[in-house]
Amino acid sequence: MRKFLAGAATTIVAVAGLAFAAPAQAASSDAESVQAINCHAKESVRIRQSKSTGSTALGLFPKGAGAECGGASEGGTFTACGYTDGFFWIAINYQGIKGYVALYCITRP
Repeated sequence: MRKFLAGAATTIVAVAGLAFAAPAQAASSDAESVQAINCHAKESVRIRQSKSTGSTALGLFPKGAGAECGGASEGGTFTACGYTDGFFWIAINYQGIKGYVALYCITRP
């Protein structure tokens, strides 16, 4: 029960943070407009070309690695990092690889 409540609280905080974030730019330019906000991978996750698990994997964002992340925006649904039916994605630049990862697979300081 404690784990469930902690997960729910994390989700609420993440979604609440999105409400106060700057508006996302057009989907086609999200990956190019990554801001210099540091984030880290909770688990190893594939960097995708677009906001869909069916899109081309451009590389791997390894667990614990840091990257530049932009704002969150809606995309295709995913099951990753302990969440099911997630649909928020983050624009990321990891060692020159620009793409998207599932929101719930990253942490921010």
